[in-house]
Amino acid sequence: MSDFGLSVENLLAALPDALKNDASILALGEVIATQLAQRTDEINSLTIYGNIDQMDETLLDILAVDFKVDWWDTEYTVDEKRQTLKDSWAVHRSLGTKGAVEQAISAIYAGTTVSEWFEYDGDPFHYKLLVDAIYENVDPDKHQRVLERVKYYQNLRSVLDGIEYTAAPDGECQAYVGIAVSGISISLTKEVAIYGLD
Repeated sequence: MSDFGLSVENLLAALPDALKNDASILALGEVIATQLAQRTDEINSLTIYGNIDQMDETLLDILAVDFKVDWWDTEYTVDEKRQTLKDSWAVHRSLGTKGAVEQAISAIYAGTTVSEWFEYDGDPFHYKLLVDAIYENVDPDKHQRVLERVKYYQNLRSVLDGIEYTAAPDGECQAYVGIAVSGISISLTKEVAIYGLD
């Protein structure tokens, strides 16, 4: 008997003791278990989470609606859609936390971290997003998607102070875009592109 998998033995082992002691129920269970064990390929093809990387884009969009992924954007790339869908269950469980923001934004920019107010001497309940843009293109459209999606992940009392895009091309540390917002003023560590919080 295998410890895992869809086998007759495993299915019958799941029967409660009260049903195992009834000969007619046990016989019916054996017939059903035998039929199910012979259809493992069909059953496995119905799994959703395990097949996300093989699904086409249309099905990913449908699943996002079914799973209430409110921050879904049909303009995401297929890879971003797959990663967002994979992360959606964890994000739903942890909405309003630092981890939810990091995980959700990492579907757009891998390796995104949150710097909380006490880590950079900001106002209480404020934070910044630190985006590692080494392998990503930083553009206004992606930036706008991040801003639109942050509202779904963050705690209602939290305030986004800014988004800092950094990269280290050829091993040299260089800031592409560093935006820090305090009140109305915007300061840039190095001006390459300016993307505001609006």
